[in-house]
Amino acid sequence: MEAALIAPLIVVFLFAVVWFASLMLTWQQILTATEYGIDLITYTNFDKKYIENDIKNYLCDAKTLGRVLDLNRLIVKVEINDYKPVDVDIDFIKPDITSFGSLDIVKGLVPKNSFVEITYSYKIPKILKVIGKETIKIRSKLEVLSGTGSKKYTWRK
Repeated sequence: MEAALIAPLIVVFLFAVVWFASLMLTWQQILTATEYGIDLITYTNFDKKYIENDIKNYLCDAKTLGRVLDLNRLIVKVEINDYKPVDVDIDFIKPDITSFGSLDIVKGLVPKNSFVEITYSYKIPKILKVIGKETIKIRSKLEVLSGTGSKKYTWRK
């Protein structure tokens, strides 16, 4: 009698552990793909579309060895902000020691970071829908300094 009462709980618990392990494996895949995208931004001159497609192929291509993710549930966002050298004559700026809060001139000179962001919607199995959600979104985002690895502009001449 006791085994009949506890057996369904054990089955649900084991199913939850296996599902969570699968979720963590997916998260690890997405994190690795994000690092791969950052490496492409840093060490190559590939454009945004090429990097997005390469990441999608890395995760979703049937020829990939190992686990393949569903392309319909994958969102890849890549933004490449390259460093552009700015020639500024500092002599025209009056130094005002009393107002350090106004740095509008400097804000225009600082470029945004380049980044790769991957989001994957993971469906929750029916047996575990007690949490009240249909999907869980796994998200990974990494940034790199603008102009890192840029072949167009260099600091040294």
